[in-house]
Amino acid sequence: MGKTTENIEYYLDSKNDKDYLLDLLLNIKVAYTNQEDLTFKIVASKKKGFTVKVGGLFAFVSFQHLGWSYPSIEFWQNGANSIVGSFFTGKIHNIKENPISIQINAKEQNFEKPNLEKSTKYRGVILQKTKYGIFVDLGLHFNWRFGSLLGLVHKSTLTYESDYEKWNNGDEITTFFQGFNENGQLVLGDENLAKEWFTGKMENLTGTHQKVKVIINNHGKKEFYVKDKYKAVLPINTRMYPEYDILKIEKLFNELKNNQTINCKVIDVKYKTRKLILKWSLKIEPKSTAHFKYRLGNLLTDKLKEKLNKL
Repeated sequence: MGKTTENIEYYLDSKNDKDYLLDLLLNIKVAYTNQEDLTFKIVASKKKGFTVKVGGLFAFVSFQHLGWSYPSIEFWQNGANSIVGSFFTGKIHNIKENPISIQINAKEQNFEKPNLEKSTKYRGVILQKTKYGIFVDLGLHFNWRFGSLLGLVHKSTLTYESDYEKWNNGDEITTFFQGFNENGQLVLGDENLAKEWFTGKMENLTGTHQKVKVIINNHGKKEFYVKDKYKAVLPINTRMYPEYDILKIEKLFNELKNNQTINCKVIDVKYKTRKLILKWSLKIEPKSTAHFKYRLGNLLTDKLKEKLNKL
């Protein structure tokens, strides 16, 4: 018999608590026999699955018996904590009594497809970080009621590459949905950046003078951004600055500070890497001018010496 307002006093006696567990177990057995769908709640993550609560009893569901799959178990482990607290439905897969052991199969989930809107921000969890970007699951945004919505945020679509440096597996982040690729996979990234590169809009920046922001990342390397969002490269070599003393430019480059702003000219657009090529608008004298002033100074000094000698 189950707990009711009429028999609650019976179950308050600890001697009869075992009867309550047997009642719960009996209900689970009936559901197992009839292969009924039961709602369960994920309460904790384990190495190969989740501890869940179903029908008042604890049970286990493995990663392999949930309603979607990932390329590796590491994806599951990295995102497991974000799934804790969610509700799903499944059938009793296996049951034992001594001790009580219940396993659930929740593979037959009927997830609806969400209506994702382009250039809209969604919340997701990082499942894997690679050298070219991060795999993010937007299922988190909908509390997993649509199952897994896995997509890739390529490094080239990030406003700041320093974001990539500080993110870790399992972190929850926000990103923008940009559409689907030819394989039907989600394409994610910062708002409208990909669109601007694909439409040729970036070509309008060629030849313009821009204020460029300097960002020093976690590895101490300098990153450059035009309009606070377009990644850029600032080459320092004699080919780019033949009229200047390259050692002086390198010294100025090394002295650049985090969040400093410098003036540059956009000289090229690299669509393959999605980066702008810059030339620094320097406020130092060219070698020819400096050399001329040096020669002039020496000449004036020599003339002055001649006049003094004549006195």
